[in-house]
Amino acid sequence: MLFEINGNYANRKGKYTVLGIGREKMQVRYEDGTEAELKMSVQERIWENIKAEIEAETASRARRRSATNAQHFIKSIASIGDAELNPVSIRTLVTPTSSRAPEIKIGDRFIYYACDARSFFAVATITGDPREAKSKEYAELQFNEELIKVYPIDIDAYAISLAQAVWLDSVELESQPKFRDLLNEKEVYLRISEDDFELMAELLTEFVEEIELEDEEEEEEDDDDNDIDEDLDEM
Repeated sequence: MLFEINGNYANRKGKYTVLGIGREKMQVRYEDGTEAELKMSVQERIWENIKAEIEAETASRARRRSATNAQHFIKSIASIGDAELNPVSIRTLVTPTSSRAPEIKIGDRFIYYACDARSFFAVATITGDPREAKSKEYAELQFNEELIKVYPIDIDAYAISLAQAVWLDSVELESQPKFRDLLNEKEVYLRISEDDFELMAELLTEFVEEIELEDEEEEEEDDDDNDIDEDLDEM
């Protein structure tokens, strides 16, 4: 069993201590003193996801510390849909790079923006040297040149639906006050300050976590409703 009495864990609501364990549910106390009964199968998945996120963030911070001369960009693409908001599709859409791009180095960091959705949807770090590819391999992106570069990236955070993405008009950038006018077409590489980048990355991550918390609460409520239905059926 993953959970232990007096063990400390966390979900999107916060950190908690396990007070008691039943067959399917456990009693917990959050740091603010509130108590709750949580379904262990749901919380186990959440806890594993949080641990993976912590490990990824630790590795990402280490990379950022080692890349003291890292550049920070917003890159625009034409469009993205909910079905494409997954790591494989995101890489296919954002990593091909035309000759319009500035010099890009390992450790450089990107926030990706979709023009049609007017939303920021992912944060990533360049992890290696590019490979050369034929633009026809990415025909849907409509590059003008025959050859392009494709950069490997580590995706630090991404929205899994456009509802989780950060809306253009909700952001202000001190280093690029006119950024809204500059991000109106694809293949724009907008250089921003590290402070602006970190604020935007944090905003995207926090917004994704808020949506996940709402989903978790709905899932817990559905489980409780199912338990009530089962109890009524047994009566």
